[in-house]
Amino acid sequence: MEPAYDLMARLLTEHFGIPEEEITPDATFEQLEVDSLARVELITMLEDRLHVTLPEEHGDATVGEAAAYLDGLVAGRPDRGRAAAPAGDQPVAMAGPAR
Repeated sequence: MEPAYDLMARLLTEHFGIPEEEITPDATFEQLEVDSLARVELITMLEDRLHVTLPEEHGDATVGEAAAYLDGLVAGRPDRGRAAAPAGDQPVAMAGPAR
């Protein structure tokens, strides 16, 4: 299975037109100008491809933090991404408004 970071980077480039060189692990979705509607679309695509359900919590995650959290979900260890979470023990999520 494609690692979450690679999948996210590919989707951000192919579906949202973000230049590949702008996508880095430290980039935030805000810096990449991914608005709330695009975040919901990205979340839906990631859930479909990775067969996971993302929590509805909001967060200012970087691409790398979100990828680590997704990799942890896929591996069955949702706490994996928490070490990189920007706000305490809350899970990293890229969610905009609840679907």
